[in-house]
Amino acid sequence: MLAWLTVPVGQTVAAWAAWRAGSVPGLAPTGRRFWRHLAVGMLLIAFGSAGLTWAKLHPLAGYHDPLRYGTAPLLVAAVLVVSAAVLRLPVRAVSGSTLLRVGLDTACVVCTAGLFAWHFVVRQVFVADASLEVEVEVVLLCLAGLAITVAVLKVVLLGGEPIDSRAMHVLAATAVLGALASVSAPLLTHRDWHGLHPVFTLAEALLVTTAAGLQHRAGPSTVDSPGAVGTAVLLPSLLPYMSIGASAVLLTAAAYGNDEEVGIISTGTLVVIAIVVARHVLALRDNDRLVTAMRDQEEQLAREVTHDQLTGLVNRASFTRLLESAVAAGRPIAVLLIDLDDFKLINDTHGHAVGDEVLVAVAARLTDAVRGGDIVARLGGDEFAAILHLTQRAPRTDTDPTTPAVAVADRIRDLLTVPLHTAGHDLLVHASVGVAVPAPGEDPDALLRNADLAMYAAKDRGKGGHVLYTTGMTTRMIAHAELGAQLREAIATDQLFLTYQPIVDLPNGQITGTEALVRWRHPVRGTVPPGEFIPAAEQTGLIVPLGRWVLRHACAQQAAWIREHGPAAPLSIGVNVAGRQLTDPSFISDVDAALGDAGLDPTWLTIEVTETAVIDDDTAITTMHQLRDRGIRLALDDFGTAASSLGLLLTCPVTTLKLDRTFVEHITTVTRHQAVATAVVRMAEALSLDTVAEGIETAEQANLLTDLGYDRGQGYHYAPPLTADRLEPTFAAVRVP
Repeated sequence: MLAWLTVPVGQTVAAWAAWRAGSVPGLAPTGRRFWRHLAVGMLLIAFGSAGLTWAKLHPLAGYHDPLRYGTAPLLVAAVLVVSAAVLRLPVRAVSGSTLLRVGLDTACVVCTAGLFAWHFVVRQVFVADASLEVEVEVVLLCLAGLAITVAVLKVVLLGGEPIDSRAMHVLAATAVLGALASVSAPLLTHRDWHGLHPVFTLAEALLVTTAAGLQHRAGPSTVDSPGAVGTAVLLPSLLPYMSIGASAVLLTAAAYGNDEEVGIISTGTLVVIAIVVARHVLALRDNDRLVTAMRDQEEQLAREVTHDQLTGLVNRASFTRLLESAVAAGRPIAVLLIDLDDFKLINDTHGHAVGDEVLVAVAARLTDAVRGGDIVARLGGDEFAAILHLTQRAPRTDTDPTTPAVAVADRIRDLLTVPLHTAGHDLLVHASVGVAVPAPGEDPDALLRNADLAMYAAKDRGKGGHVLYTTGMTTRMIAHAELGAQLREAIATDQLFLTYQPIVDLPNGQITGTEALVRWRHPVRGTVPPGEFIPAAEQTGLIVPLGRWVLRHACAQQAAWIREHGPAAPLSIGVNVAGRQLTDPSFISDVDAALGDAGLDPTWLTIEVTETAVIDDDTAITTMHQLRDRGIRLALDDFGTAASSLGLLLTCPVTTLKLDRTFVEHITTVTRHQAVATAVVRMAEALSLDTVAEGIETAEQANLLTDLGYDRGQGYHYAPPLTADRLEPTFAAVRVP
């Protein structure tokens, strides 16, 4: 009794699983329609099973007439719905001979099933003189069982898409089991074996649930799973022999019931058939082994063509095809372009073997960051990409369709904050991520370009960040690219020049140092502001050659001043260095070359870096220690503007703190600014660091900073940035604030 109660429950669960499989992100419309039709069919079967359960358990209803309670129409309707869904699935293009072979194999199955249905079911019903209503219901069930078996065999043998092949083979077994249950229902009832009905139906529900689970795990991919080819070859080859054997057994059984001599002859014929079938089955097994080996080789070749050999991710060519398919289908997607920051440094310092391990580890973390059905690819080198299917509904308070894509970018950042353990090294890897969502009518190439632009914008903002592409970003990036091309020419043709802003001793105004600032005299535009071309240099990678140019000319100028002015010359020259330079493998050798060519002692050079250039960057910190070991002074520029300034002082070997101009600007009017300035100078005193106040514009600011204890200062109150010839006459001047 309990088994009968679980029948409709199990089929309802199977209907839910099929509907869930049809909701896989990125699944083709034909696949989604198939699974949802299957869900409707299973729900109809559940209602029909509920009728059977009621007929079995109701005290006034006998099980001998359950088909009279409307169960048969529901079961037939379910079969027709599922059959229509199967027949509407597309199949691969095959030759005419293959179609003929499959047709003949299917005909064998139909004829054999028809013989068994006639002998054990239909004939028994008519012999039993059942009512016309029951006879019609039995014939309908038999025909429906045969129809769904043929429909499923058609798709399994010809290769249905986009249903996962493993799920399709499980459904084929389900169809055969359902057909057997349908055609044997009257016989089982007649012989009082109706207790097997819940076993049949529960097995069907379990198989459908299993197939739906396989489809859900497989996602939207339509690539055949391992074993599909071998099954497609072996199964149709065995079908004729199975049909012959079953028909011979039926013939022998019927012969013994009528004539013993005919039965003996039939038995001998059956033995001969069995021997021939066994011989051919052995040949088929050998052929199947050969086909399996060929299939494995083809799969390996296909995988090498479509996947990256190092990481196992989809490669660029496959990614492009999948993206084109998704855009053409109009599915809501987003594209992520992911580029590792400073990966070249890992290869240069640890070797390519460690670099490969890092790429494999990063690929695994990117796969963990995306959702089921999303696609992660390695485009080449340290560049990755992902296609995200935006089918998840956003919360009611956030209707932005890009929210899931940004959430994935956040997960990528969070997963990469954990160091990678490779070959005895703990490496922290950052990645810049560009996010782009296609606009109506936008082609895949434009979508990739937008993601690429957003990725470079993320690099401009710092390491480990992500940027969502917005309209107008293309124009800005193109302008940066054009400016970068002109800047490359400017470096080569001496369009650049340096200006020097003096750094003075606050108590007496004596010049003690300078800060070198690069300027660009454009042949058409005139002087280009550094706030315009420095970001372009960082974005295009020209910041390294530009910084090398500044370093060499600044060292040469400081050496010239020492030779010409002796003790009156500034005690040091400051050169601003970007974070990209600190992580460049050739930076230390560039510094050594600049000092050596100029004949300048390292103690006369000050390297100025911002907090953001060295924060959370072990390579940059290591470079700073190497500079300090040479005797070069290190200044932390714009101090106080980053979130982790205090912690940075524990790891970065700086000698000078330069108070940011934002605190100096309102130091005489805003109490909080004065409090910050006071805290910085006290902390510097405790750590034995020099202090420089930037952006001094008034005598009142200079006097207050002097009273607070600042050593030196710079700003327009003393002098703007000047060329070398204009600055030299002021070297010996003393200016009291």
